[in-house]
Amino acid sequence: MATLNLVLDKRRVKKDCTYPVVFRLTANRKQAFIPTGISINEQDYDEKNSLVINSPRLNEDIYKLDRIYRKRFYQYIIENSGCEDVLVLKNYLLNKTSDELTVYEFWEDTIKKLKNVGRNGGCAIYQQSLNTISQEINLKIPFLKLSYRDIIDLETKLYQRGMSINGIGVYMRTFRAICNRAINLDFVGYEWYPFRKYKIQKSKTTPRVLSMEEIKSYFHLDLQAEDPEYKYWNLGKLIFMLRGINIRDLLLLKKENIVNGRLIYKRAKTGKIYSIALTKDIEASLGVFCSTTTLLGLINLEKSKGERCIKYLQQHVKVINHHLKNLSRLIQSKEPITTYVFRYSYANVAKQLGYSKDLIAEALGHEYGNSVTGIYLEQFDNEIVDKMNQELIKYIIY
Repeated sequence: MATLNLVLDKRRVKKDCTYPVVFRLTANRKQAFIPTGISINEQDYDEKNSLVINSPRLNEDIYKLDRIYRKRFYQYIIENSGCEDVLVLKNYLLNKTSDELTVYEFWEDTIKKLKNVGRNGGCAIYQQSLNTISQEINLKIPFLKLSYRDIIDLETKLYQRGMSINGIGVYMRTFRAICNRAINLDFVGYEWYPFRKYKIQKSKTTPRVLSMEEIKSYFHLDLQAEDPEYKYWNLGKLIFMLRGINIRDLLLLKKENIVNGRLIYKRAKTGKIYSIALTKDIEASLGVFCSTTTLLGLINLEKSKGERCIKYLQQHVKVINHHLKNLSRLIQSKEPITTYVFRYSYANVAKQLGYSKDLIAEALGHEYGNSVTGIYLEQFDNEIVDKMNQELIKYIIY
């Protein structure tokens, strides 16, 4: 159900202590706002009757806008009953077509939507991509004026910045996703699609891994509990023993994630459910940490929510990697150790011990093989993967 209301926008106050008067659109539990250009003090607004107190002139201006928007609003609802999209509806009310809506406006609105649903990681990537790309090419143009030539021009300018092939690929995939979204929402037709002829380049990267002997050396370091690196040493062991768990997922684990001797959690990035049997070695490393609201007790769970959580977690990972690099000097590894090195190293050790790529992929949570076959094999995965993980741990430690 969609609604259109006149409200005082109290999300942010202006320097003169007034608030903007806006039209608030709501559709499918999502919101968008249309400014009126009017700002007033809170005490001068009659919320019940949607009027400015003692100002006939401002009320007349608002009434004119309300009459225009409400007419278009009901026209849209009649034509699109049950399929309301708040962004499309907003632009319909503003009478913006694909000839008027700019790529920049559409991109900004997409970022707002990601924020609203809590996809802060995706929001950060989209925002960074918008900031970078808008510095190189003009995005304040209608979609129909964006061409294949603009895409090529952008690629050339990003190369001139000194970016790597894979770095450019990240920005291009985000740009392509924006164009696909515009097509899916019927702002433009598929015949316009500027990425049809453009292929996003990808370069193979050499994974940074620890050798079998380096992993063994790491696990056999003789550190005491009072050593400043002791906690981080156990953190590295946990990443490996928990099948190359992502550091963000590890930091966000709670006590409730341990059920009947298993660690069960949902991968933040993909939503995939992981279930890992806890061995005595895993439990020993977990016992090093003082759990509070989280299993390891290393982060403030309240600060790890919302828009700022990405920067908050990145800062913690930076500190962790600093200590892991100190440990890499102790074992004199060729590669500086980081949290992600353990994930690559887990796969490398499993491969050297003769395990199949499919089984390693399942342990790491990657998609593999035929999707239908995967459904039939799913009931056996835990037992088989548990056995492989336990044998890897046993081989490295004992």
